[in-house]
Amino acid sequence: MKILLGAIFTSLHLSFSVVQGGVESHALYLGTLQLKYEDQSSEAYLNLKVFSDDLQSAIRNANKSFKPGPLSELFTQNQALIEAYFKKHLQLEINDMHQVLKLYSKEQINDTFILQFKIACPKTWMNLELTADFFMELFPNQMNVVSISYQGKKQFTRLNKKKPQYKAQF
Repeated sequence: MKILLGAIFTSLHLSFSVVQGGVESHALYLGTLQLKYEDQSSEAYLNLKVFSDDLQSAIRNANKSFKPGPLSELFTQNQALIEAYFKKHLQLEINDMHQVLKLYSKEQINDTFILQFKIACPKTWMNLELTADFFMELFPNQMNVVSISYQGKKQFTRLNKKKPQYKAQF
């Protein structure tokens, strides 16, 4: 599944990339989220894949104390701002209880960042509510594709500015 989403993400990006005046911009604003929970675990994991330049733009827009620099230094200089941004724009409730997402890993791969979050969560899920409206304040056509894997069962959805939230029952 990771390979399929990665291939789709990469091919869509390459298909819609345009070079204008020597600077690459893209007409597709896309993020992918993969939430995974294994049987009877006390933790879930959320992987988030976003375009590096979109992340930089969102953090710059969200906080005046943003420190500019090369993308390779984005987290070194702005990690607290990035964590605060996603605390506001990526929220998860399980069984009607707010879950705290802890950023524990980040990796830059070409023009994307993969952010990995851990979530301490209940062992049994009855319902889930996910809000993922990141980057939508800047890019009205931002789309976030979501994959949820709960005890071997998968659900998929697409979130956008008109529908930034997903609710599921288990």
